[in-house]
Amino acid sequence: MNCSMSRIVLAASLAASLAASTGCGQLMPMTQGGGLTSTQPGGAGAPGGPTDPAAVPVGPTAPATPAGGAGTESSSGPTTVSVTVRSACPKTVPVFYGDKPRFGSGTRSTVTSNSVSNKTFQPGDVMWVTDEKEEGLGSVTIAASTRQIEIGSDCRSIVAR
Repeated sequence: MNCSMSRIVLAASLAASLAASTGCGQLMPMTQGGGLTSTQPGGAGAPGGPTDPAAVPVGPTAPATPAGGAGTESSSGPTTVSVTVRSACPKTVPVFYGDKPRFGSGTRSTVTSNSVSNKTFQPGDVMWVTDEKEEGLGSVTIAASTRQIEIGSDCRSIVAR
């Protein structure tokens, strides 16, 4: 199979996947010219439309920009936040990184007594202080402005700053 034939097959496959995943019955099969046809305005034959060879997807495409303007993330990938985790607790404390301790997916870990460490998060990540049964005692949600998390001397409280 030559390169242009591979592109046509790939474009047809992508169009079929898109039509199946969105329930859009308005996409039609490949035309003889190698483009996609559409019953939508601005479809087949329109500049930049589906029959425009430059508009036929042949590889991964960038996500659409949310309504209202520029994208919320940079093109270099997800935003990360470097946070200092401090423990004022006199003993090692079990913690959980994720949405729901004990029942959700995430990571169990511990923070040692009277320690300071660094951890990288993404905004929206959640850190919990848990008990020995993995029940959540307190949690913080990481924001882009979060720089420090402190586990209290009571070994049950947690605060983000």
